[in-house]
Amino acid sequence: MTAITYTTDPVKIICRDRFSLNATVFTPDIDTPQGVVVISAALGVGQGFYRHFAAFLCEQGFYAVTFDYRGINDPETDAERFQYSLKDWAVKDINAVIEFAATLKGSEDLFLIGHSVGGQIFCLAEQSENLTGVILVAASFPFWKRWAFPRRYLMYIFFHILIPVLGMGRQFPAKRLGLSKENLPSGLIKEWGRWARHPDYLTGDRFNIGTDRFKKLAVPMLSFGFSDDTYVPQKAIQRLHRAFEQADINEVFIRTEQTSYGHVGHFGFFRKGKTPDLWEKSVNWLKQCMAEKGE
Repeated sequence: MTAITYTTDPVKIICRDRFSLNATVFTPDIDTPQGVVVISAALGVGQGFYRHFAAFLCEQGFYAVTFDYRGINDPETDAERFQYSLKDWAVKDINAVIEFAATLKGSEDLFLIGHSVGGQIFCLAEQSENLTGVILVAASFPFWKRWAFPRRYLMYIFFHILIPVLGMGRQFPAKRLGLSKENLPSGLIKEWGRWARHPDYLTGDRFNIGTDRFKKLAVPMLSFGFSDDTYVPQKAIQRLHRAFEQADINEVFIRTEQTSYGHVGHFGFFRKGKTPDLWEKSVNWLKQCMAEKGE
């Protein structure tokens, strides 16, 4: 099949609190697009990282929408960014992007691809109820006991000691620790740390942030995990899956040592040419979801 040409357009997406998000729409040059795919990023990762995967989706006939969470790659909001939270990223940002994507041609079939934290929090967004299906990439419910020995104790120290101590200022040194390409608001990271210290993560009763959609969302999901991803052990992936009580989840856990991929880790899936068969598998799964929906 000949790849479909496409165009890219930067857009501003306005959230319900009037905050303006930077986003990019990848538009296939065809009359009848296959569907629309929103890509929800990992912690502190800018939308540009996902451009190759978005372009691939477009070449297969899908609209794709990438975006930056508030405070990411946006020096104009530097003063305000220290007030942002993970809940804001979901309830306000992801919600607005899905709402925007629903206005595009072909959005009768509307999908979300959630990378890492993007796959953890999207269900807090009211508009997630309108999704046709979801692909999760390296998404999990982290808790220190879900890592194997001896790394579990390093994760205990990270979540219980390093985050509270290093988060005492306004800015958390996420870049220095290899968590992000830029430093992040301490409040946001401490929120993440509080969730990760609870075995039920953000769905823990003590957080009271409205997680009923985890139990109610009844859509097909395709979930990728990788054995060399030190951020996301398989037990943590499977705990996230159990939170989606009514979703039909197809788990694909790749033993990378048994493949020709080389190191994939937490980010390799989205690198051009790294896992081409998994990109093809993703598109075929999207098309299958659309076909089954139409039956």
